[in-house]
Formats: sequence, C-alpha cells, structure tokens
Amino acid sequence: MRKFRKIWDDVTNGFILDHKEMRKDYKAFYAAFIAQFPDSEVTYTAFKNQCSRLGIADRGRSHKGARSPRPLYSEQIKKGYVRIKIAQPNVWVMKAKWVYMETHPWEDFSERSNYVFLDGDNRNFHPDNIERVPLRVMGQYNLMGGCVPGEPELTRVRIFLAKLKMSYFDYGEKHGLIAYNGTNRCIRTERNEKARLYRIRRWQDPEKKKADMETRKKYHKRRMQDPEYIEKLRKYQREWMKKKRESMKHS
Repeated sequence: MRKFRKIWDDVTNGFILDHKEMRKDYKAFYAAFIAQFPDSEVTYTAFKNQCSRLGIADRGRSHKGARSPRPLYSEQIKKGYVRIKIAQPNVWVMKAKWVYMETHPWEDFSERSNYVFLDGDNRNFHPDNIERVPLRVMGQYNLMGGCVPGEPELTRVRIFLAKLKMSYFDYGEKHGLIAYNGTNRCIRTERNEKARLYRIRRWQDPEKKKADMETRKKYHKRRMQDPEYIEKLRKYQREWMKKKRESMKHS
C-alpha cells in the first residue's frame, strides 16, 4: 500500500523563497518548481497554498469595490462542516483538523488522516471529542459501523479495533498469510474456505458444474501452450518428487 510522502521541507521551501519574484506568473513558477522536483507530484493548487503559507502569495491588482480578504481564523461552513482560515489570502482547513493539530503538536502528521467527531456532533470542537484516524484505516472503521452518535467511548473502541485489524493484516501480509480480493485484503485460509463452500453450492447445479469444467479445460489448454509455464510446471514437479523421495528414505 502506497504511503503518503512529506513534500514540503527546507529544500522545497527554500526553492520557493529563492524564486519568489516569479510569483506574478504562478503557472511559470509552478512549471519551474516541477522541473526542479519532478518526483514531488505537487498539484498546482497545493503549490499556490504553500506559497501563501510562506507569505509570498501575489494578491494581484486591487480593484475598486473589491472585497478585502477575510481575516485569519475566520470560519465558514462548507458541505456541512466548519472550516477555518489559517493563512492569507485564501487557505482554509477543516476546523477539526486544526484543533487536533494545535492540541497534539508532538505527533507526526505526514500520514494522511481524517478527523472524527467521537460523539457524532460536528460542532463540538472540544479536543477530547476529536480523534485522528489514518486514511488507510477508514475502510475498516466504516465497515464496523463508523461513529456511534452520543457514545464517544464506543466510537473510540471501533477506531482502536479498526487500527488493530489493519496491523493484523500488515503482519499477515509480511508473512504471506494474506490474499487479495481485488484491492481488499483478507486471510488466505478464510478466503479459500469461502471459495470451497461456494464451489460446493455451485456444483450442486449440473449445468453450472458443466460450464465450470469447460472453462477449466479451456484455461488448461491455453496454459499448456505457454513454454514458460510448462518449464515452471516441470521444475515444480522435479522438486516435489525430490522431497517425496527424501521423505521416503527417512520413513
């Protein structure tokens, strides 16, 4: 699973500050940044936001009657959630994220995360009511039912169990105990047992069993025409026979 990389550091920030005179043409400035750091994968919007955080954003020409930028720490509601302004001229973040980062300065925020309201009330910004959930854990968390309105401790237990299951999958994948169903991870033995029961139920229908057998024959015929596959098969057979002979000698 691909992990989020921290992009902004002293080198990238230093390049922006050293070339801040290019900010009047952001597209050219962005192109120069990508040419210097081709592996950064920074989007145009993220680049402009970082320029604003560093205090070199170009506010453009002022127009008569134009509204001045809203002050720092102003709040607005977007898609039902409160956002807060953290930098000029127009850098906003979710207020839940801002509260959590302000109250947990010792944590590493390089991993992308969501910020969950434990009691389900997205207007309760007390630090004890906000929990950080890594983005890769959100799938398991939602499968367990997600937030329990009015029960913050139960929500916290579900978050812990989701993290525990992801750690379980990570450990199993490291030791070859995990299989993939599409992009989802599962226990290999559990998946094989479900597949076996599915075949038993399917083969109770003679027509479906006949169709499966025809598909298997076509697949086997196609594989046997592949020289590389045949060589792998013969190598496996030789190793299997060698192990069998050695076990017969010791028995």
